[in-house]
Amino acid sequence: MTRNQILGLCIAASFFLHMWGLDLDWRMDDPAGGDEMIIPADFAIAADVPAGDGMALEQAVDTGSEHSADSAARRLLRQARRRYFQQVREAVERRKFQAGGDLSGLIGNVLYSFSIRDDDTFADVRIRRSSGDPALDRAAGNAILAASGRVKRPDILKGQRFNLSVAVKYQYNL
Repeated sequence: MTRNQILGLCIAASFFLHMWGLDLDWRMDDPAGGDEMIIPADFAIAADVPAGDGMALEQAVDTGSEHSADSAARRLLRQARRRYFQQVREAVERRKFQAGGDLSGLIGNVLYSFSIRDDDTFADVRIRRSSGDPALDRAAGNAILAASGRVKRPDILKGQRFNLSVAVKYQYNL
């Protein structure tokens, strides 16, 4: 085969592979239960919703006729959680340099875990992975404590307690 024939064959193969790839259904299914929320930003938040009463939306029985209403309710619940966790992240982010002193030289990240009570305050705040810098660890802990109770949850999430893991990152005063 000549170079032109090989090039033509490669172009044709590429065309057919691209068309085949575009024809596939690339949507990802939502994880069952939605127990983990991953936010690719300055924070990694994982939410554990404790198994509560048997009538919770996540535990509803599919009867067929209520399938679309049930999936719509779960979607609304998932969206409400996502927005609420984003607001908690933003509240901590706004307060991470308010600990006092010069924090502009801090570089690193620390992983904290805490619970959000029914009254939107944080409890059981503890370090899961230290940054190695006590000042950075302290500043991140103070930011989480300062954000406690500042974000009000939507009515759809009332009565739920969440356990979160939050990575607070410091990088040249960003």
